[in-house]
Amino acid sequence: MKKNIFALLLLAFLVPSCSTDFDLTSDWKDITIVYGLLDKDANYNYIRIEKAFLDPKKNALTIAQIPDSIYYDSLTVNLIEDYNTNNPIQLERINGDAINFLKDTGIFASTPNVLYRTDYAINPEKHYQIIISKSDNESLVTSETDIVSDFKITKPNGSQKVSFFPGSKYSLVWKSAKNGKVYDLVFRFHYKEYLFNGTFVKDTAIDWVIFRNKLSLGIEGNEDMNYSIPSNDFYAYVSSAISDNPDVYREAGKVDFLYSVGGLAFYNYYQINLAQTGLTQGQALPVFTNIENGLGIFSSRSFKDYSGIELDPKTVDSLACLSKTARLNFVKSSGVTCQ
Repeated sequence: MKKNIFALLLLAFLVPSCSTDFDLTSDWKDITIVYGLLDKDANYNYIRIEKAFLDPKKNALTIAQIPDSIYYDSLTVNLIEDYNTNNPIQLERINGDAINFLKDTGIFASTPNVLYRTDYAINPEKHYQIIISKSDNESLVTSETDIVSDFKITKPNGSQKVSFFPGSKYSLVWKSAKNGKVYDLVFRFHYKEYLFNGTFVKDTAIDWVIFRNKLSLGIEGNEDMNYSIPSNDFYAYVSSAISDNPDVYREAGKVDFLYSVGGLAFYNYYQINLAQTGLTQGQALPVFTNIENGLGIFSSRSFKDYSGIELDPKTVDSLACLSKTARLNFVKSSGVTCQ
């Protein structure tokens, strides 16, 4: 199951365009917390739904460890596609522990790990609403989102090899995704290790974050976007990420470009989160939510991988011979170490 719970660790924030505002220090009320990002390519889409609590007579840290304090006994959770209320998509309630989606330990109860999921194929051309109904028939909790679509990578492409010639830059070029606003990119470098007698040790990889939170101008899609990677940064990262081991030599493998794209609501959510870093103690925290009659975020995301790309021979030779990385014992493109 691919990248299914990207949004579950986010905090909740508020922007002026959102109409739902709560005072958590007022008399007790049932406040629903929703986290979910729909992904058109996921085998399953997951939504986390919990409830806020505040009891002036009890220690909040104690209450947080009681599952009944953070989970509802009974909810009906539906997705509505293009406002077609006659054909709701009902989500299944599951315990994430049973499918090895474990919740981090902390101040909140970590088990059971209640999630709601669907294997319905999300259509990037459709609009989706989430409607959460409680057993006591109180106000519905709702939100809606458009879906981040696919996008085109124009460099690298085809048989192009990746070149990190020392002192130069390597340019990436792509078209923006419709309904996508914020982009992350991870570069994955594969390599193999062998003992000097030729015995294979392992096939492994390191991940290098190229950028986070790069923005498109709009969300209409097909916008030209680009980013230039200083080639020297590649060698610096490899040098810092791989440990010395005089007992092995290494063989450079292929590389992957792993893009992540978040929708507009996710971007707004992140922006308010970022703004909080400048707040001093005692200031009121801004809150983002696009959940009606609740708090949290309901948006969309997408992933695109361009994988299995070869490094050009000059890059492989530089990796083996540059002073910064020579100690790592990479072999040159000819298969021998740098003498």
